[in-house]
Amino acid sequence: MKKIILISFTLLCFVSHSFSQVDNNEKLITEKNYQEIKLIENGGGFSLVERWAMYPDGKQGINNLISNNLVYPKKAIKKKIEGLVTVKYIVQIDGTITDIKVIRKVHPLLDNEAVRIIKLMDKWIPAIQRGKPVKTAYNQEFNFKL
Repeated sequence: MKKIILISFTLLCFVSHSFSQVDNNEKLITEKNYQEIKLIENGGGFSLVERWAMYPDGKQGINNLISNNLVYPKKAIKKKIEGLVTVKYIVQIDGTITDIKVIRKVHPLLDNEAVRIIKLMDKWIPAIQRGKPVKTAYNQEFNFKL
């Protein structure tokens, strides 16, 4: 059986007061190849942030995390359950992931697997607005298809 996982990103930004961690993050950017995860590509107009949140190896890093760790639940295969699960999460100003919520549900078996994968994410480098880290909300889609 084949499994295909399609991944897409959407983004919302929340401004937050914080302690500056920008200098500490510069070393991580180089060491772990952190790259921005952007919603708007190539001059798409006004952006709410000066620098988007960054993840090791960017979108490819997230794709690798999903493809290397996602396990299509056996019960879902047996019941032929398929569908698009969307999970929302917040990248906090310290780079941790919080507030993980399934906003488009299919079935608890698939929904829980999508949440499990989000919980495996490495620490992010937060988005920057006006020189300070800000919270950023992302949506991650998981297309479970047999």
